[in-house]
Amino acid sequence: MAKAARAVAVLILGLCLCSLPAFVPGPGRFARVAPAAVGAGALGMLGAAPAYADKIDDAAKVLSEKSYPFLKEIDWTSDVYGKLPTQNALDVLKAIDTMLKMGASMDPAALKTGVLAHSKAIANMDSKGVATLADYTAINAAIGHMISSVPASQTMDVYNAFNKFNLGNDVGPYMMSKVNAGDAKAAYQALMDFKDVVKASQR
Repeated sequence: MAKAARAVAVLILGLCLCSLPAFVPGPGRFARVAPAAVGAGALGMLGAAPAYADKIDDAAKVLSEKSYPFLKEIDWTSDVYGKLPTQNALDVLKAIDTMLKMGASMDPAALKTGVLAHSKAIANMDSKGVATLADYTAINAAIGHMISSVPASQTMDVYNAFNKFNLGNDVGPYMMSKVNAGDAKAAYQALMDFKDVVKASQR
């Protein structure tokens, strides 16, 4: 169960990381959940089961407010995001395939809503690539809905596919050197709280 919970956190983290308004690996345990983070952005967005929608939306608001200071410290103009993972291209392609399969399980209408949320955030971002708090919150809520609406087995498939790349060994410390440690820790704790809400609704 602990591994499954971490997998949920990894996917949430990765979707944020690869969606302009995003997270990067933080301190300690945060650095260890980084491997899947870099590639998971291709998953896109989708909706959650209605019974949990309010809880996910509320949790997304808290996550966004607590992590926004950290978000603004990240250099979104860096080319580091285009260089990871560095493994063999065919190995990366196989890992991406697990994400595509997960994406195929997403609710089409909710997926469209999530994509439009990303598009809106890109249109409104500032010159440093930072989304507004409102757009960031909308994206985090959509990410939560996405993870909650797919089988836990698919979450684990994506996690396992990227975990073998061991990106956290280099990515975590590098990213931590570029931001305020206190803000990173606060963002990480908020992410863990958000993960618990999402996992509770996952089918």
